[in-house]
Amino acid sequence: MGEISKKREARAVLGGSFDPVHLGHLGMAETAGDAVGLQQIVFMPCFVSPFKSGTVATAQQRVEMLRIAVQESGLTSAEVSTWEAEQPEPSYSWETATHLSEMHPDVDWHWIVGTDQWDVIDRWAKPEKLRDLLHFIVLTRDKDPVIEREGWRHTAVPFQHPASSTKIREDFEGHTDWLVPGVVDYCREHLLYS
Repeated sequence: MGEISKKREARAVLGGSFDPVHLGHLGMAETAGDAVGLQQIVFMPCFVSPFKSGTVATAQQRVEMLRIAVQESGLTSAEVSTWEAEQPEPSYSWETATHLSEMHPDVDWHWIVGTDQWDVIDRWAKPEKLRDLLHFIVLTRDKDPVIEREGWRHTAVPFQHPASSTKIREDFEGHTDWLVPGVVDYCREHLLYS
C-alpha cells in the first residue's frame, strides 16, 4: 500500500499598511478563510508600501493596532507578523512570499487581494515569483469580473464592506464604528488621525 499523502496546510497573507486596521480588513480575513478553508491568516503590515508615500501611524503603532484588532475580533486563526515591518523600506511582496515559502515549505501559501490589486499584479515587483509561490484569493466587489491570468492560481470570493482607512484618517470621529473599540481607544490615546 502506498503512503497516504498528508494534506498541505493552507495559510494566507493579508498585507497592507493598515493605517488604521478596520472591520473591513477583519472581514476580508474571515471571508477568505471560510471560502478557502485556511488554517491560518497572517496579517502582514508593511513598513511602507511601494505604492504609497508614507503612513500616519508608525510601523510599531500599526502592528499594535493589528494585535488589538485580532484579539478583540475573536479571529483565533489569525496572527500578526512583524517581518515586513522590520525590513528595509519599501516592502516587496515577492520577498515576503519567498521568506514564508522557505520558512514553511510544507504550507500552501495564499495571498489575499482585492480586484484592484489583482488587475495590476503583473506590475508588482517580480510577478513571476508571486505566480510560482502563491495561490491568490481575489475578493470581488459588486460582481467585479476577475481577470484570468495564465499560469496563476486564484480563487474569486465575493466581499463587500464600506470601511476605508483613507476615510477614517480624514474623519476619525465620524468613522469609529468601522473600528474595534480597542483600536478607537488606542488611536485617541496616541492622538492618531485627530
